[in-house]
Amino acid sequence: PDPDSAPGAAPDANADATDLEFGPSGYLPPKASARARKIVLRAPLGIQWVVGAVVAGIVVVVAGVLWWSQSGPPAAPFVATVTVADVDGAVVLDDLDALAVTAGGPVVVFADATDLALCDANGRIEGRGGVWSASTGRGFGIESLARHPTLVHDGVLFVDPTTVVDGPTASSTVESPACG
Repeated sequence: PDPDSAPGAAPDANADATDLEFGPSGYLPPKASARARKIVLRAPLGIQWVVGAVVAGIVVVVAGVLWWSQSGPPAAPFVATVTVADVDGAVVLDDLDALAVTAGGPVVVFADATDLALCDANGRIEGRGGVWSASTGRGFGIESLARHPTLVHDGVLFVDPTTVVDGPTASSTVESPACG
């Protein structure tokens, strides 16, 4: 190539092909490199790339088998209670002294709440002279309800009766029971 030409400029069309200097195996001629959007490797990849791909595939398969073999109902201290289909808004879980509610969204199990009920008129939990949110247990002018951790597996509600999670901060707004 002409040493006086601009870098990246196309070689002189009249130049002898034997005068062109090609760089390493990833070299692209200047005209091609101006419009190329990716690097073209002209050297073959080594065996290490094949081995690496096989090892990565084996790791993915082993991880999938381990995950699949461990998926199942939750272990103790979770206990099976009722099917979620049986919870029509709310159901009392007498053996756990709890109330399971689905009216506010996901299934929530409130601790020490067997004397409470879901009011269809306002969609809130009522009883003991107070009103609570069905989805969070937030009390309206009364202490919020504590809840038990829950998991649903194959449509069955599992509850951890050994753990009690405090409810959210109570609201200062007092609501009157609608179902009395």
